[in-house]
Amino acid sequence: MKKQLLFMALLGGLTLGGTQIVAPTTAQASTQKSVKAFPKKLQGAWYHYDGHGKYDKVKFTATKWRTVGYQNGSRYASTSKLHQRNLNADPDKLARHANWVVGWKMTVRRANWTDLRGWNQSAGDGTYYKVANKRYHGQKFAVLSEAGGAGVWVTQHYYASKQVAKQMKNHRFHSEVYYA
Repeated sequence: MKKQLLFMALLGGLTLGGTQIVAPTTAQASTQKSVKAFPKKLQGAWYHYDGHGKYDKVKFTATKWRTVGYQNGSRYASTSKLHQRNLNADPDKLARHANWVVGWKMTVRRANWTDLRGWNQSAGDGTYYKVANKRYHGQKFAVLSEAGGAGVWVTQHYYASKQVAKQMKNHRFHSEVYYA
């Protein structure tokens, strides 16, 4: 059922004009290189509360991306290192590096996203992140949104503290386009 919904959403998006995806940005296009460091806005630790007493965590440094979370009751953790490369390089012909990622900046629906893909990934979508200031009951705070899929659909939000993450849980902001 989810696959049918995803297919229908993708088909509808293509039929109605689709999603504006611009990659790489002008600064990137001149060099044809991926990003060298994660944007400062992304850097730091971010938390998502799953509603069952557990927190997912995403942490960015200038060149590292670490995720820790729970899926089906099991904990998982992953650390990847950001490396810069020529965007025209064929990922299938590069040396294999399982824990390396490549990233680039892109604009989708007038928002600036960082798209992360495996160093040797040659097909499929990446994992997208953006930081935006959001309002909730009069409070304004930074929100890290994580997205995936061809339409850059938001899957969840992260917050700068566990306290805010627990308060917000799985809140959906009206200005976002969500995956199912």
